[in-house]
Order: sequence, then structure tokens, then C-alpha cells
Amino acid sequence: MVWGCFAASGMGNLVFIENNMDQYKYKNILKENLKIFAQKLGIQNTLKLYQDNDPKYTALNVRLWLLYNCPKFIKTPPYSPDLTSIENVWHELEKRTRKYDISSKEQLKAVLTKEWDKIEHSYIKKN
Repeated sequence: MVWGCFAASGMGNLVFIENNMDQYKYKNILKENLKIFAQKLGIQNTLKLYQDNDPKYTALNVRLWLLYNCPKFIKTPPYSPDLTSIENVWHELEKRTRKYDISSKEQLKAVLTKEWDKIEHSYIKKN
């Protein structure tokens, strides 16, 4: 599994998750990546988190962490993956990755990271 974030001004880190993700792994990913991402882009005061309604994203411990660390977030209607911009980015990343002949997990991670870093700001802004 892969986690990533982006803003109109740039891409965040791509995080590879071993095994299944639960609310605790998700909160740790946010703790280790979200603030750094916002600071790197200079958007820490204006960052608004947009995520879907997956139960691990809406668990109490995640919501409490977000309340104190990223209080601005956009509520998503239930069952609305078509409204999530990241889905368009995942589709683009998948399309770019299919061009490679990948034979190992390490190779897949390297290709995903390379292509993630190459996604242009113009693509992000239109999505």
C-alpha cells in the first residue's frame, strides 16, 4: 500500500506501507509527513486536509491528532471517491508506472517514487 499527499504548490512524500494500514499506522504517517510537507511548501498556516471517509481516517485518535495539528480539513460526502483529487493522481501514477517492466517490489517502489516526483505542478493544479 502507498500513501501520498499533494497541494497545488507541490508534491509530498510517497510512503510505502507494509501489510495492512490501520488507524495507528495512518496517524503515524500523518505525524511523520504532514507537518514537514506543509512546512516545506510554506503552507502550514493554510493547509487544509482532504481525505475520504475510510474508518481508519475518521477514527477518534486520528481526529484528535488532526484537531490539534491540522484543524482545517474538508469534510467529504460518504461514498464519493470521484470527488477526491488524489484518485486522479493515483491513476496518473499507475499509467506512468505501467510503462516499466517491473520484476520486484524494490523496483516497483523505485519506479513509483521516481514517477511521483516527476508529476508536474500543472497536472496537480488542474486536478
